[in-house]
Amino acid sequence: MPESSGPAGALPRDREPLGTRVAALITEHIGRHGLADGDELPSEAKLAEEYGVSQRIVRDALRALSQQGVIRTRQGKRAVVSELRPVAVHSYFKLAMEADGSAIDELIELRLALETKAAGLAATRISPEELERLRSLLDEAEQAGDDLRGRVELDLAFHIGIVKAARNRFFSGVIEALSDVLATERERGKELTEILGESHAESDAEHRALLLGLGTGDAALAEQQMRTHLERVQRTFRGDGPE
Repeated sequence: MPESSGPAGALPRDREPLGTRVAALITEHIGRHGLADGDELPSEAKLAEEYGVSQRIVRDALRALSQQGVIRTRQGKRAVVSELRPVAVHSYFKLAMEADGSAIDELIELRLALETKAAGLAATRISPEELERLRSLLDEAEQAGDDLRGRVELDLAFHIGIVKAARNRFFSGVIEALSDVLATERERGKELTEILGESHAESDAEHRALLLGLGTGDAALAEQQMRTHLERVQRTFRGDGPE
């Protein structure tokens, strides 16, 4: 099928690659039709006919959208919409941490900005079920003792739970993109705690105070509790010791 001809709605030629423009149109189609995670897209043949391009161009567009986390492609089946995932941002954060060990201080600065605000929002929006889930995570963490892997997973789940309770899709997107590097940060921090001969009791107590702040519905209190916790984490990594 010639790329320069097609129905009235076919794409005009310009310098932007056809695959890129078709990908944008498919994204618009997803939004316009309210498609959600797991919903099927039209077939490649149908999309090619609608946009007046070849199926090869459509495949290029679908491949790009798959790499961005917008859709999932399946061998021999139609592509389906994926839960939006900030794939490119995730890759950037991971590369930055691997390339520069000192980036962890900047990561904590980002956490202070994002998670402090998220805690305040969560205090006014969190459900009783979410509060109970966070409480259960803390119970498990305290029971895990010096099990480093278990503590890392539970700590991360606790903080992600708070961000999600803020009901802000962009906050959730950033925290999801950060998931791998946040796990690495947790591992280093807990290893450092043990190397210094300290216990995890201080972190446990800060988490309990944070949970209490969330439960009161007081945004200012929850923000202060989160800030206190993260600033202590920051001092540990900087080697500043207790104030």
